[in-house]
Amino acid sequence: MIAGKRVYLTELDRRNAETIRAWLNDPEVHRYLLVGAVPLTREDEERFYDSRSTSSDCFDFEVHVAEEGRFIGHVGLGDVSLVHRHAEMGLVIGSKQDWGKGYGADAIVTCLRFAFLTLGLHSVCIRADEHHERALDLYRRLGFVESGREREWIYREGRFIDHVVFHMLDSEYRVRYCSSS
Repeated sequence: MIAGKRVYLTELDRRNAETIRAWLNDPEVHRYLLVGAVPLTREDEERFYDSRSTSSDCFDFEVHVAEEGRFIGHVGLGDVSLVHRHAEMGLVIGSKQDWGKGYGADAIVTCLRFAFLTLGLHSVCIRADEHHERALDLYRRLGFVESGREREWIYREGRFIDHVVFHMLDSEYRVRYCSSS
């Protein structure tokens, strides 16, 4: 378990696979995600769990509300390179009743702590659909720096959409989150 201020992160638990699958099949939750084909089947979800349990370049966590232990989402690092010391982060708070309560922000900061202080990474990337204002605002507020765009990267609802790319460096994380004040 990795404790944050309002959430804690745990290893993936297959007993929660149906919950996450239901969330990802909800159009409101899925709208800005790149999970692939929807609807996700049980087999799709099983393949995800199987691939993650054998992968050496992914660190995936469930997000739980600290006070009550309730499972509300997923955060993780993918494409982890311990040689080049970088990774890409992804987050979904699937429990819509928990949107806008700061749990996603705390999950990201907690996962960043793991990335920089435990894995020793130098850079973490996170991406967002150009129209996903809540995510764009959150990433900027947390200290991610916009580093570019993947032009017309996503095809959704009959049109191509840009992906906005953000990075945070280890030094930026340490100044923002490790300074004693």
